[in-house]
Amino acid sequence: LSMKSRYIFIIIGTIHILIGLSLIGMIPNFDEAIKTWISSDIPEDVKGVILGQTRVIITHSIGTGIILMYCRSLTNNKEIKRVLLGYLFLIAMIITNIAYGIVIGSGGPPTPVIILYALGALVGGYGFLRSSSLGQ
Repeated sequence: LSMKSRYIFIIIGTIHILIGLSLIGMIPNFDEAIKTWISSDIPEDVKGVILGQTRVIITHSIGTGIILMYCRSLTNNKEIKRVLLGYLFLIAMIITNIAYGIVIGSGGPPTPVIILYALGALVGGYGFLRSSSLGQ
């Protein structure tokens, strides 16, 4: 039972859009969301930098999701495989960054976000490995 490439791209695109949307919830409740990691007050300038970086991650995640959704119309197996390989490189870099943050003690994203990235990696890897039989 193989998944069609269309569904692979819809799933991984949706995952990235969900990551972006979930992080939007951090912005209005920033102090509440961050208190699990930081118990003291954060200076306003530092808070501004963190919120700015959060907005970059949000737009990056949603934009990546939209690009992946557009890829659902690809029918050429070679193109599908190339896009999925690029996606796997992106996910590898993201997961490496998360692991680095955890190892050096600066932390990583919330656990649900880590799970979504891991799920995206699994679905993308499955799609890449099965790309020769994924045509529409």
